[in-house]
Amino acid sequence: MATDRKAMWVVFKMDKMLSTQELRERFSAAYDIFRDMPGLFSKTWWINQEKKEWGALYVFDSEKDLQTYANSDLWVNKVPAKWGVIPEVTVLEVGSLLTKGIATQSVKSWEAK
Repeated sequence: MATDRKAMWVVFKMDKMLSTQELRERFSAAYDIFRDMPGLFSKTWWINQEKKEWGALYVFDSEKDLQTYANSDLWVNKVPAKWGVIPEVTVLEVGSLLTKGIATQSVKSWEAK
């Protein structure tokens, strides 16, 4: 049920921003990790070059699934080490979800229709 789901809005504010293409390549490299992650309903990466920000919106099946990820070694240690910054995180209630397309591979997944 959508009302049981929790979302995590993540913002990385960068001093030096990679190009959109470089970020997409890095996102694609992480695709398999998230595609098979238990408890993760969806994830979308986003980029705002003008503000030198990028991030992701995760939707988890439950608060427990969100907390499991938020306390994982991947999130606590590996993500900040990889990017050199600790992201800002906001936990959100999930409203209605609309999914019109599903990406099933990392290549050009940001263009899934």
